[in-house]
Amino acid sequence: MDEYITSQCIIEEYLNNWFTYEELAEYLCIPIEDVQKALDAACEVDSKLGAKIRKHTGHIQRYYAEKDSKPFVSEENKIYVNIAEYMIEHKASLNKTAKEFGIGKTTVFDYVHERLPEISIVLYKQVFDVLTHNKSFSTNNKRVIEQVLTSYELLMQGKSSSEIAEVQQVGRNVVQRNLTGRLKAIDSQKYLIAQEILSENRDMAVRDYRFKPNAK
Repeated sequence: MDEYITSQCIIEEYLNNWFTYEELAEYLCIPIEDVQKALDAACEVDSKLGAKIRKHTGHIQRYYAEKDSKPFVSEENKIYVNIAEYMIEHKASLNKTAKEFGIGKTTVFDYVHERLPEISIVLYKQVFDVLTHNKSFSTNNKRVIEQVLTSYELLMQGKSSSEIAEVQQVGRNVVQRNLTGRLKAIDSQKYLIAQEILSENRDMAVRDYRFKPNAK
């Protein structure tokens, strides 16, 4: 496995995105065997984490198997669908949705992550995308802004995403959000500079990987 792509990085990227194993391998520019090995190992050594991985995998598999089918929604299940449709239409957070429907945030979380996938995996995927997108724009407090700008400064110093994650003691997926959606919301000019640097780094990583002796 590439020394900069750790097992923890693979696990975080998998759980925080909607990737098949093949798509994740392509995204990280690593062999699919490395993705499989990291996720399988996590399932073996950590039962709670393994359950999350298997559940997420099941959702993705169901989505691609059922995405063209129209689910039956019973009267008792309409509340879950209404909540999902509200979140999708308004790009709403769990907190905003809870206030809109007069229920607790924990209840909304349970409805979305436990009930909704069994009713409509297509709606669940759309809600998952909204929640993932919203993570990129959590820039309403000083600590987050400082973290984002520090990520940018480290990038400008020539550090890779993995090195920035190590310096800041955060996950690589957090660095990715800092340098994309969050930075764009804080400073659009710095965002454009960061994207140019990240694009160049990705191109270099792909070229380097293609010339490795064991590359497939």
